[in-house]
Amino acid sequence: MDRYHCTVVGDSGSGKTTFLREMHDTFPGLSIWIDDTDAGGISGRDLEDATTVRSASEARAATASRIRWVCDSAMEVIDAVREIAHTYHETTGYPVQVVVDEAHRHLPDSESKSSASENTLAAMLHEDRDKGVKVVIASQDPQDFYYPPVKQCKYLVWVGPPSTFHRGFIRYYNLKDLDGGGLPSDRFEYAVIRPTEPPHAVYRGETREVYG
Repeated sequence: MDRYHCTVVGDSGSGKTTFLREMHDTFPGLSIWIDDTDAGGISGRDLEDATTVRSASEARAATASRIRWVCDSAMEVIDAVREIAHTYHETTGYPVQVVVDEAHRHLPDSESKSSASENTLAAMLHEDRDKGVKVVIASQDPQDFYYPPVKQCKYLVWVGPPSTFHRGFIRYYNLKDLDGGGLPSDRFEYAVIRPTEPPHAVYRGETREVYG
């Protein structure tokens, strides 16, 4: 999953945020987590350090840069994040991961599909993988996502046991009886799913306690 867009879903308390923390911490490049759950500015490595690389040795050191960008709204910073991602990849050659939780709030829905081309997050999903950018969108309920941007995600990661309100999505995408086993049955377990026909689980695991 290192270089492919993916969708992460999981009910409240399933371990979804723990999984995202692990993805953010272990990505082999610059990872930017857009966090609009609280206000307060930038935390983690300074933006200037992450985007200004003067030598090959600095570029190598930058392969594990982490930014948690705390903001009031993801939409207020997503344009800047995209520019940073492009600059970093062009400068270093290393990949960039952008993590957006509750991403359904920041993607166009079916009623505003005419504005999808003006939505920066949707544009990143459609256009930026060739620029070394991987986008991770997450939500409690995958049914909240409007389909066209999400179809750019090569993987669906399901964390924890599904809830009753997930049944329609599971039935529609034929996920109940996955090749390689069903959906996770316990908190903090996850299945990485390729949404092929039929869909199949390409990897299964459990998030590490240190990220809880």
